[in-house]
Amino acid sequence: MSQAAPTLADTARRPRYRQILDALRADIAAGAPAVGEMLPSEASLCDRYGASRFTVREALRRLAADGLVARVKGSGSRVIRRAPAGVYVQRHGTIRDLGAYAETTRLTPLARHAATLDAETAGLIGGLPGETWGFFRALRQTEGGERLCLIESYMPTDIDAALPDLAAIEGPVYRAIGRPILRATQSMQALAMPARVAEALEQPRGAPSLRVLRRYEGAEGTLIASFNWHLGGDRFIHTADIPLEDGP
Repeated sequence: MSQAAPTLADTARRPRYRQILDALRADIAAGAPAVGEMLPSEASLCDRYGASRFTVREALRRLAADGLVARVKGSGSRVIRRAPAGVYVQRHGTIRDLGAYAETTRLTPLARHAATLDAETAGLIGGLPGETWGFFRALRQTEGGERLCLIESYMPTDIDAALPDLAAIEGPVYRAIGRPILRATQSMQALAMPARVAEALEQPRGAPSLRVLRRYEGAEGTLIASFNWHLGGDRFIHTADIPLEDGP
């Protein structure tokens, strides 16, 4: 693997984990290590970059969210591709993992206003038909501007009123609502893109999409519910860690 550490001082204004992440991405893109090979151990990376284990783990977590490496329990991280190539890989095991893609993409607001719930939407998000909820539409994009996902989110009006400007939010939106989250549910459905979704994602109308509905709930009910329209076909991969309750 190339020794990228000496160049990190030139980018000291960025978070340390980000500097390490960019260096590792560059190494992987250059084929060192090659696909199928293991990254150096966490301890080796800590020594190389003069960073804490926590910082190195954050960089590795984001590499995994990019779909560039797969974490192998007890062994480290194996390179599985040299570049994302337009494919988004999402891995779930905890509530934190549900928001992982938001850590590696940027949110671009498109619209925000009040919305009256119809019967179908109310049933899906835990509201009542005819209620007024806050609504926003936004894109999730790579740093290079590639459109990965259209988000359409609903929340009760009191939460919407307290939510900061969308453009100022870093990471998943649910963390910005300021309420304890007790439960998160997720449902997925393969659908053809409606016209509004296709236009936002710059895809032909009717193109395949995976619509993921996530509901984050507190003691008072739904705090925020988001319809996430992901690019379909071979552009999105979903994986999940499922613990065995009774052993193998």
